[in-house]
Amino acid sequence: MVSAQELLHSHREVLLDWLSVNPTPLLRWLADAGVLTAEQYRAVLERSPTNKVANVLEQVCANEQNSQGFLQVLQQVQGYYCTQLHEWIHQHCTETPPEPPSEPQPNPPGGKKKTKSLLSKWFPKGKSQEFTLPQKDEVNNTKNLKSVGMKVPLNAHKNTLLRQTERLMSYSEGEGQDSSSHAHIDIRYTELFVTEDDEGVTHGQHEYFTLASRRSPIYPHQTCRLIQPRDLLNPGSQTGCSPQRVKVKGIAGIGKSVAMQRLLYEWALGKHLQNFSCVFDLRFRELNLIDGPISLHELLASRFLYLQDILLDLFKHAKSLLFILDGLDEFRHRLDWNSKDRDLTVESKIPVPELLVALVGGNLLPECSVILTTRPSTDAPKRFFPRCCVVLGFQEKHVEEYTMKFYKDPLVAEKVFSYIVRNDNLFALSFIPLYCYIICSALAEFFSTDHNNEEESLDLNPPRTVSEVYYFYLYTTIKHHALKDKAETNSRPQILAVVKEQLMNLGRMAYENLLRNRILFDREDLEKFGLDPRGIRSTFLSQILVSVKEEKVEMFAFFHLTIQEYLAALFCVVSFSSYTEILTGLDYWCFGELRPPAENPPLTLNPLPAGDDLECPRVENLQMFTRFFSGLLRARLSRLLEGMVENSFGGDDGELPYQLGDWFQCQFKNRNLPNQMTLNLLHCLMELHLQETTGRAAPEISRLNLFKMKLSVVDCAAVHYVLQFSKHLLKELNLGYSNIGNKGFSRLGPILHRCESLYIRYNCLGTDAAILESTVLKSEDCQVKKLFMCGNKLGPEGARVLWEALEHNNSVEEVYLDITGITESGTENLVQCLSKNTALKSLTVVGNDLGEVGWERLRDLGRVRPDLRIISHFVDDLGLLEAYLGWVEEMRADHDQMESVKNADALQSVLKGLWLSEGTGENTVKAKELETKILQLLENSELSALSAK
Repeated sequence: MVSAQELLHSHREVLLDWLSVNPTPLLRWLADAGVLTAEQYRAVLERSPTNKVANVLEQVCANEQNSQGFLQVLQQVQGYYCTQLHEWIHQHCTETPPEPPSEPQPNPPGGKKKTKSLLSKWFPKGKSQEFTLPQKDEVNNTKNLKSVGMKVPLNAHKNTLLRQTERLMSYSEGEGQDSSSHAHIDIRYTELFVTEDDEGVTHGQHEYFTLASRRSPIYPHQTCRLIQPRDLLNPGSQTGCSPQRVKVKGIAGIGKSVAMQRLLYEWALGKHLQNFSCVFDLRFRELNLIDGPISLHELLASRFLYLQDILLDLFKHAKSLLFILDGLDEFRHRLDWNSKDRDLTVESKIPVPELLVALVGGNLLPECSVILTTRPSTDAPKRFFPRCCVVLGFQEKHVEEYTMKFYKDPLVAEKVFSYIVRNDNLFALSFIPLYCYIICSALAEFFSTDHNNEEESLDLNPPRTVSEVYYFYLYTTIKHHALKDKAETNSRPQILAVVKEQLMNLGRMAYENLLRNRILFDREDLEKFGLDPRGIRSTFLSQILVSVKEEKVEMFAFFHLTIQEYLAALFCVVSFSSYTEILTGLDYWCFGELRPPAENPPLTLNPLPAGDDLECPRVENLQMFTRFFSGLLRARLSRLLEGMVENSFGGDDGELPYQLGDWFQCQFKNRNLPNQMTLNLLHCLMELHLQETTGRAAPEISRLNLFKMKLSVVDCAAVHYVLQFSKHLLKELNLGYSNIGNKGFSRLGPILHRCESLYIRYNCLGTDAAILESTVLKSEDCQVKKLFMCGNKLGPEGARVLWEALEHNNSVEEVYLDITGITESGTENLVQCLSKNTALKSLTVVGNDLGEVGWERLRDLGRVRPDLRIISHFVDDLGLLEAYLGWVEEMRADHDQMESVKNADALQSVLKGLWLSEGTGENTVKAKELETKILQLLENSELSALSAK
């Protein structure tokens, strides 16, 4: 009998011909079966299709065991390949009933000898195989779709999906190059942090900052909700039922589409979601191109030509169909989710918006499954979706993994990751995969091993702010892709001068359409702004604009919204020639106001359509744009835009920072700014990074109220950056319910001693924060009078360091440590320290389990300090009870606040404190009312959580 090695050697050429057309399934299954190691798999993906198969054959033929494994896998994946390979496998590898060994016989007359199965010898019947096969219920769902007539088009569908999904687009690599391991989805894809969404979050700011604040830090009680994208349709832990409709929410660039690409790839490979016989991927961006009524049958037949003949059969088994609807936010039509149900069939011709609502709502193919992706700004009602999820991007380990995959040189990868972690601005944004890509691209040359030594690399001053990162990303892109034939052009001004016209045309298009909230452009749009659609692929524009191809129409979009925002800001900074123009722009972009006699937005060729004024929600969507504008103003003043613009703004450029300072000063002084607008102005000052400007604006900030803003570390860095330029007393800093965590709190450390009233309630703070605050209280310059640290898990150690810090403090008059995890051991030095303090007038420690010894120590303190008002039980103070009643009512209406309270186990702590309290009269009545309302709130919260699941 011929060995497996001999069989593969003798048929090498024909196997190369058959397998090189589509090597992906073979390679992945070989890796999963252990025939190829992870290192071999990664290495082979760097080769061309023919070389991939040739290399694999060379490796597996090195020994008989691997050759046998290769043939076993080949039998498993034969459906992806041509009929000649099927026949070859049938001839050489199909299992036949076992026969005793015999001498070779001549071929029978009139035909070839029937070859005994090699696999039946190598893998006896009953021996387990290392492949994931469909489970019993999965087989039942698809058993009626196994006819030969169905298999051929379905296999064609899978092969098409594999070709479309196996490569993650990397704009730095350009088009037309062979796939490399660093672009292949099996190598470059990094897992995302996905959690079940409770739909309780409101969006009053640019979506990037909403998400950044929401996920940093993640509450411990939320980590149990983590979901792998491939498990989106798995049964729920509470109900045991698989959801048929799943909504996946996430901001642009967070990885929703890539996660869906991964799902399609895994299904097409036969690895996951195998209970579905067919998966249809429909992108809203492409559905925009359909005009007029259309039926679901017509839509799918035009989109999936190779499935035309079997669609009606597929519809009969709708339970085995999955629709992935990607990018609702890119749909130009409004969806009427409240429309009345109609009697519809797959042949009913209706407008596309109605068709999609019917499909999601179950009025059309009710048994099918649907996954819908969208940005938070464009939502779909929760009632349609048994499961709602939100993509929160990368965790720190994912950022490190992504960085290591991005660079082939591990030394460079390590340097870049280390720099990202050390820089708050970059690290806090790197959880967004798109940002991670841009950051890695921008930092590549700064840490390249081409430099002679580390000092030379670091002397290049790597970017620190977001604006600087985008500047160097764009500059690197231009340098590598626009100047291939211009070796003599090497200085920055020369490089920017070469592409100025294209950049300005691109920037004008970005700006005018940003104001109109448009992200898709046709060829006519490009031509209107002086861009040649035919030349995009041959210029650096191919790294910025991506095409959305359909059979009849081609549309274009910036590959990410922030690229459009950055180029729009670049256009404005280069176009402005005076300080007055800058102010006009800032007034309009930040507040939606036009300075007379202006009638149109700054720098627009055409006025906005009637009724298309820049209203408040759109102003909020311009927050990132205004930050980029501020950062680019600094770039212009620093001469980084030479080659595109002269630096002069029509006067003495040295005066401009002071004039800008006057503008910011005026906003803080004369406007009643909403919290979000205040925060955005702080970020603009940080991006501008001019001491002359911030030094004028900061002293006007006497109170800073960012209550319930959910601040990220970057937000805290912006607050610190601005306030450090003011030496005046800050009467109030209110960061209650802002979820800043220990890291965010540490960024604020240098300015905390100047805060007369410091509100840091419910901020995920721990013992480290208490230690930092104790340092503040020990400072000779401490001006803190009121300290609110309620709802933070300071613990007994945290309490002890605070008592110690208060021992000699002469400024603090009121301290509120409700529900901070103080136990009996946290009172060990209480009497010793506070008996020496003469400034403290009020101490509140309700909601803590101090134990009998702890309560006795409080009583001792009261005897030593009779002038100190100590509130240790809820019934001690009527005003406190009324405050907590209002607190409970706030949580009924504010889900974010409820999440913060859950994190601190505050409601249970209050209940326990109420049960331990004894009293009479009105206070007792109020205490009972508070207990009843908390129990109702807890019951409603639990019911809501169960219904969501």
